[in-house]
Amino acid sequence: MDSVVSSLLLKEGFKRLAKGEQTISTCSLKQLLKANLLSLSHPFVVATLDGVKDKTQFSYPEVQDIYRKIKDNVSDASTEEHLQLFRQYDRNHDGFISKEDLRLCLREDDYYEDDEMDVVIDLVMKFGDLNADGRLNYIEFLNCVKDAVM
Repeated sequence: MDSVVSSLLLKEGFKRLAKGEQTISTCSLKQLLKANLLSLSHPFVVATLDGVKDKTQFSYPEVQDIYRKIKDNVSDASTEEHLQLFRQYDRNHDGFISKEDLRLCLREDDYYEDDEMDVVIDLVMKFGDLNADGRLNYIEFLNCVKDAVM
């Protein structure tokens, strides 16, 4: 979708959902993202929304920022490999990688002994789980992958 058209649709959608107010709710934000052809089940979208889960209202500039972040990352062809890897690790397909998801994948790789595996999992979570919720969202996962490659 052309960026000018996309921007107009976002603005008009915001106006309709805001009904004269300066902000929209989380539910309205999700409706607006969906209306702009963004899949709410994409791990980057799930992670982005997880990052603002404590917020209940969003101004138009905040919505624009969220939309651009998602659009830039979801439509980037270079992230397809990372997305496939994330989905491989996200065993229960909930949009997050838990300690148990990691354990299952590492056990299949048969690279670590059980006692080493616990240490590796704890380190991944310690350094990767930035919001300390006990699981990795897609953005946290990307940071881990990026750090591992460098």
